[in-house]
Amino acid sequence: MLPSTKRPAAGALFYLEGGPGGAATESAVRISTTFAALEHDRDIVMVDQRGTGGSPSRDTRLLTSGVAADDLEAVRRALGYGTIDVFGSSYGATLAQVYLSRHPTSVRSVVLSSGSLTTVRLYDASPGNAERALDAILARCAASTACHHAFPNTRRELSEILARGARRVATPLGTVLLRPDDVAWIVNWLSETPSGASTIPFAVHAAARGDYLQLAEVYAFDLGSGRDPLQRLPMFWAIVCSEPWAGFDPGATARAGAGSYLLRAAVDRARRFRNVCRSVPKGRVSARDFGAIPTQVPVLMLSGGADPLDPPANLRGWRRVFPNGRLVVVPGRAHGTMDTECVQTIVARFVARASATGLDTRCVRTIRTPPFMTG
Repeated sequence: MLPSTKRPAAGALFYLEGGPGGAATESAVRISTTFAALEHDRDIVMVDQRGTGGSPSRDTRLLTSGVAADDLEAVRRALGYGTIDVFGSSYGATLAQVYLSRHPTSVRSVVLSSGSLTTVRLYDASPGNAERALDAILARCAASTACHHAFPNTRRELSEILARGARRVATPLGTVLLRPDDVAWIVNWLSETPSGASTIPFAVHAAARGDYLQLAEVYAFDLGSGRDPLQRLPMFWAIVCSEPWAGFDPGATARAGAGSYLLRAAVDRARRFRNVCRSVPKGRVSARDFGAIPTQVPVLMLSGGADPLDPPANLRGWRRVFPNGRLVVVPGRAHGTMDTECVQTIVARFVARASATGLDTRCVRTIRTPPFMTG
């Protein structure tokens, strides 16, 4: 817990980490900075979900979101808080909705940052969302004189790269083998952050000319053969193999992502994950937790306009679920919106009032994205 500077505290904000598999307490330093304005009046509480950080668990049946929501409720009661404010980012936004569904009278307000409604099958939608994010990135490049002049054919060049065979590339971390699907995942990974997105036209153009070094370095340093360290956690598999939002259906993925540069890679992932899930014990799950039950609790949704993972489209229909909610789309931003003072201020004002009515969000129009790398 990060105690408020004002005692007694006006209340508490529970921070829910993304993943699934992230440990909330490991983000304490970043959280202290991000929520500095809130910390004057509210305690910031971080609970490591079962199977992460300092909360190990041997029973994989208890590593699911519903159990985690009940654990959060037990913590709230043990610490003596009344109604609490809840902040969830990415998967944490999913957990926040499950908590709200199971314990609605314990919640004062909710902030969902880079999240999706729990009725959205996130992985089936991933290739289509990746394609729309890339469209937004390349449209921004086309609107930049320098980027358009240097890289007028990024889409065609990416298609050419994905049609080639595997390439071996020497990097400072050793030689890596880049297959077409690896290249697609690298582009998707880069599009998750504004800084990464700004390098895509340059990296694709270089690879089209035979220089795969920049793509290979991203793979070696950030992805590698394991691709995601969270996937080594039993908690990750307990959730993605048990909860409906995380189902893997190769057919549905193919239909939803037709024409996407990520389609072949995403369908292959769906097949592999579905095969793995056949041998993973099912966790304790209630379908009601993921039914997007309407609530009167004030909910602020923050979404990056170019998010390849949880875009605004994944919140379609939110007004029915959150009639006292507000959706704020941050233009040009990717997966994660809390890295600017503007958005931090919006969140602080929303939590202080527990209301989205009259919330001034005009500053998001002035948020700038990094310039494209051109040389």
